[in-house]
Amino acid sequence: MSTTSNLKREHQLILQYGDLMERSAYWNLANPESPLLFENAGVFSEFIREFADAFHHVKEENILFRYLSLPGVLKHCDPIPQMLYEHELARSRLEELESALRRADLPALAESVQNYVLLMKQHIFKEDHVLYPMAEKELSDEHKSSIATEYALTEERLESRSLWEKYEALRLTMEKILDERMTSPRVRSAGYPGF
Repeated sequence: MSTTSNLKREHQLILQYGDLMERSAYWNLANPESPLLFENAGVFSEFIREFADAFHHVKEENILFRYLSLPGVLKHCDPIPQMLYEHELARSRLEELESALRRADLPALAESVQNYVLLMKQHIFKEDHVLYPMAEKELSDEHKSSIATEYALTEERLESRSLWEKYEALRLTMEKILDERMTSPRVRSAGYPGF
């Protein structure tokens, strides 16, 4: 039984949104007259708050990390404090992003997007390649079963199916818009490098 497969799947959506955020920021810095990043920053902020933090991080913090913190589970090192610190840092980066958006400060918004995405890429790498393998190895089958039950209850309470559908649809729409702008004749004739 895998305790972390759904969390890894959630990571993939977070990384896909990170890619959209970076591409939108890059586009806006190259085309300041086009409000692409400002148009989508509210969606990005909502996704981070609702999916990455209130759904994904909550499942990690309230369920997985709690079980990993039980006596005798992690025998060699404890990466949980660092992971919690990085969750708080991500929340701080989101505050910076939202502040730049309120001020309509494009350079600050682009920088905060880049800072958030870089942090999440590094954080997700650590979880996928260090923390999650530790969890799979060190947690007992009984713990894994309890975690699966708690995940299911949390996902039901947070209406995970509708959450996934909402953000998958928004991702596809934003990808299409960005791809259309990147392949417009004006961009191609200007030698714009694309992503």
